[in-house]
Amino acid sequence: MIEIKDFVQHAPVAQATIDRYRGRVPDDLIDIWQRYGYGSFGDGFFRVIDPDLYLERLGDGLGRVGDDGEPATSIPIYATGLADLICWEPEPDSVTALLFRDQRLTGLGRQIKTMFTILNYDGIEKYGTDALDWGMYQKAVEAHGTLSYDQSFTYVPLLSLGGEQSVEHMRKRETIPAIQVYLEFQGPIEH
Repeated sequence: MIEIKDFVQHAPVAQATIDRYRGRVPDDLIDIWQRYGYGSFGDGFFRVIDPDLYLERLGDGLGRVGDDGEPATSIPIYATGLADLICWEPEPDSVTALLFRDQRLTGLGRQIKTMFTILNYDGIEKYGTDALDWGMYQKAVEAHGTLSYDQSFTYVPLLSLGGEQSVEHMRKRETIPAIQVYLEFQGPIEH
């Protein structure tokens, strides 16, 4: 059973969603959905999200390509405060972060509970510093205020369009439309 120390619930997860994803995602995620629902943790940096909503709105933009060259399913399970997605990759079983702002991806381990073990032991400062840019998120919160559940900070203009990686160039945006802008201008992060 995973313990999330600073979880703030946004809404419960519908039983139909739990039933639809049982067997497709790890039992640890099902447990989180049942015990906590959708919401945020890690000082608001991570959000447990509705995978159906993100799949519907982003579709093939998640960039997963199967061994046969056809699109494969990445299941979005968390969004970050910097408009990145953390996905469950069913084949091979792994957790991957799609860092749209940097047009790259990074592996976060093979088990969902690994992230929470590190967060609970070392804290968000240690876990999110390198791969997920926790420090920039923290500076953005200090400069622009906290985010609502469905908001993220994005660079304006996008880094890929010559934007500067500084807090002064960050703005609050709705997360899904922000990711759609990344996809429109940069394309998917194929993996």
